[in-house]
Amino acid sequence: MNRVSFAKKALREAPDYWWGDWLDVRFYLRERLSLLRGKRVADVGCGAGLILSGAGPSNELVGIDPDAAVLKLAKSFAPNARFVRGYSRRLPAHSFDVVVLANVVETVGNREALLKEVRRLLKKRGKLFLTTPNRGHPAYAGKPGKLSFRELESLLDSSGFTYSVKGWNPFPPWPFFLPNRVLARMPGWYSLLKWLCEGGRFPRSSKYFFVEAVKR
Repeated sequence: MNRVSFAKKALREAPDYWWGDWLDVRFYLRERLSLLRGKRVADVGCGAGLILSGAGPSNELVGIDPDAAVLKLAKSFAPNARFVRGYSRRLPAHSFDVVVLANVVETVGNREALLKEVRRLLKKRGKLFLTTPNRGHPAYAGKPGKLSFRELESLLDSSGFTYSVKGWNPFPPWPFFLPNRVLARMPGWYSLLKWLCEGGRFPRSSKYFFVEAVKR
């Protein structure tokens, strides 16, 4: 299923859990998971399973979320995954190759404890994929809970990861630029965002942060 078709399905079948942005960084994260083969993957705060639905069948997938209702929906989006109601401390230590935190870190009070828990879950040299909105982007100006580039780096520095922080979508929001729902349908636009992100361009000023971190 291509990106636009997936977005329409999510909007139709899970409107309360739809990301609301046709060029959200989680589309890119979902694409990155599609490249994994034979990995154990845990999505902490998995919601409706939209991220896990992108991972291939050769992977062992676990989603965890405290909301029982959303986990019922998640099973329809990611039928190959196992879902656990509750919190990540129910999962065994040092048992995952990859942990996903997709727009989760900004929602918790104790971020240091969250990253410590991710380290507990990961195997040696395991990988964390983390996305979060950038407080420095105009779309999130004045909104509480969002992290700045410096705050995110400080959190990662204190958590025992080797990491890179990249930016996703450096363009201003509507009405200062075209709406993302229009841009998403323009040929080559998503590829441009990937090129900018993977090249490490505009990490401090983009709408979202994309972090790839390895447990030391």
